[in-house]
Amino acid sequence: MPYFSRLTDIVTCNLTGLLESESDPIAAIGGIIAEMNDGVNGANRSLATALRNEQRIQSELDDHDAQAEVWTQRAKDSLVGGDEDDARDALMRKGEHLDLVAVLSREHREAVGTVEHLRTTLRALEARLADARRKQAELTSDAAVADTPAAGRTANPSVADASSARARSSQIEAELAALKKQLDQTS
Repeated sequence: MPYFSRLTDIVTCNLTGLLESESDPIAAIGGIIAEMNDGVNGANRSLATALRNEQRIQSELDDHDAQAEVWTQRAKDSLVGGDEDDARDALMRKGEHLDLVAVLSREHREAVGTVEHLRTTLRALEARLADARRKQAELTSDAAVADTPAAGRTANPSVADASSARARSSQIEAELAALKKQLDQTS
């Protein structure tokens, strides 16, 4: 059963809530982690594609900027040689390259924004995956303790640790909510 339909579902999910509705939380967390891994892998691929796109646009931008300089120099050389018509033609070609530079500059800014957005999303997904792995370890550990005969158990000295873990989990949830809000504002 798929748990997530979008990457933002992973970032915003309530693991405890998802697991409470499952008859076998240990098996469910395994499926959740597998889906999260798929999401992280997809986000990594998207980021790599966006980085290549940003670099390609930057390269085209640099090329057209350099070509505008070449045509400027040709216009100067033509003027020195007394050929105003050739200078005009060179300046027209320079203008064409500068028009492309303007368009590519806007595209480059957008590409950089996309890269930053994808990096932020990837970091959020990785954080959520780490949280799920900790939850899996906690569930597995709890199951192992529950399977241990009562005579072999030692008193659990970690009541304070459990309270601390819940407080940290609440803090993480608050940070994730703030991150979600930030992501929504940049979209």
